[in-house]
Amino acid sequence: MVRGVSALETLGDAYSSDGDYRTALKNYERAFDLSAGDVSTHARLAVKVGDTAFHRGIATDADGWFNIPLEKTVPVPGTAASLAQLHMQQIRTLWSNSRTADIVPLSERLLNFATASNNTELILSTRLSLATVLHLLSRYHEAERYLQAIDVHALPPDPKVLSIYHRLCGFAYASSGNAEMASKSFAKALHYAEQGQDPYEYTSILQSHAMSASMLGRTELAASLFLQALSAARDRNLGWNVACISLEYARVLSHQGNRHLAHAYVNQAATFENPPPVLLEALAEIGIPIAIECNDPYLLSQCANEDALTFAFRSGEPPRLGPVASSFARYFHRMSQLQKARELLTKALEYVKNADQACDLPLAVAQFGDSSYFGRAREVLRSRTLLPNADVATAHLHYFDALVLDREGDAEGCVREAKTAAALFRKLLWTSYELAATLLGASAHRTRSAANGSAGPAASIPSELTLREQSVAQLAIVGLSNREIGERLSISARTVECHMTSILRRMGLRSRHQLLESVRR
Repeated sequence: MVRGVSALETLGDAYSSDGDYRTALKNYERAFDLSAGDVSTHARLAVKVGDTAFHRGIATDADGWFNIPLEKTVPVPGTAASLAQLHMQQIRTLWSNSRTADIVPLSERLLNFATASNNTELILSTRLSLATVLHLLSRYHEAERYLQAIDVHALPPDPKVLSIYHRLCGFAYASSGNAEMASKSFAKALHYAEQGQDPYEYTSILQSHAMSASMLGRTELAASLFLQALSAARDRNLGWNVACISLEYARVLSHQGNRHLAHAYVNQAATFENPPPVLLEALAEIGIPIAIECNDPYLLSQCANEDALTFAFRSGEPPRLGPVASSFARYFHRMSQLQKARELLTKALEYVKNADQACDLPLAVAQFGDSSYFGRAREVLRSRTLLPNADVATAHLHYFDALVLDREGDAEGCVREAKTAAALFRKLLWTSYELAATLLGASAHRTRSAANGSAGPAASIPSELTLREQSVAQLAIVGLSNREIGERLSISARTVECHMTSILRRMGLRSRHQLLESVRR
């Protein structure tokens, strides 16, 4: 029996190292079932079963082992380390299944036991876990309390522990707007993760650093880090993580005005079979706006799975439910379900006290929400602008004000705020938002001109243009040269010139100047 368990575990290790998690899981599960009489081995295999299943995006019966009474497991030699690892694996599983809030009581129970038994290793890992999950739930003060309780000088020389600690510091610095310290902390976390053996940890740190860079307005750094994370996830065959990172990268591409490539990455992620809840949420959050912008009804139907809303609210994480709710509000508005959009935004605003990483929810409230909630939504953004490195929040706040003024009929104020927002988005390299603010201002200007009796005919970008031509036209509208457009879209200036010729012909215009004037007039 012992030899059989050992042989199956060895086979599982071999398949896992090759990235064949399906076969590895089968071997680990057989070994796990056969080792039920040996608590120490059973615990070690439970970790491997759960970890491998996590990479495949599925739940397993091994998770139930975690619920064995602690007093029956910790005293057994060799189980303490496995229990700590199971705890981390269980957190990842709960998170991927949008049950983040359920992690807190689980971790608190374990911390109480670890403290009573004076298990310093378990105390440390549990404090790290609690600080991490409380941060995800936007309970920053509580997270800080657990983080400060950790003596950095007493940390063990374990690369995994050190990578988790410094990654958590990176989160804390990013949330407080300190971009420089966040970057240094993520670099340390990555350094230690490279020394460890967990392929998920290394990729996850790259992804976390990229998301923080995007939140803090470092667009080019975010794009570079997402590409690195995507490459690492593919090399390690991390399954649904590849799809999630592809979507995050698509969001950055969309911000940069490269809708064509962003659309391709979303399409690729949407083909993943049996997506876990966290992937469904990402598809909705990122895929819905891109599908709407690209006028792709089939992709929109793939991304707008309303189960994602259920999962997002079940997670209790404001940074998850805010963006998902705002994307579905856009979807409901697109489907002429206006009341449903307003009710959803009102519900989401009850949970979100701080701006999420992309400030999505306040903007959606300004566009589609109930006007009685404008003040509350604005305060969410304003609080974010009080932090250092608040460029993203400040740009969004001016855009928010422009949207509200437009809805209130104040054309002059809308033009002023939209112009400021466009200039700030230009500095961030958020070309799509710059364009949106520019067009909003142009629309308000036409409204004001019409009121004064001086409005002329206005042209819009025809939908029959190809996605690439629409991207080129949009970048030309905001004043970029052929060379600059080529750099944004990764094509040559000569190719841009060919696209411009086709665009002008289709729109019945003779020059680039006429294109700018026709849209901005």
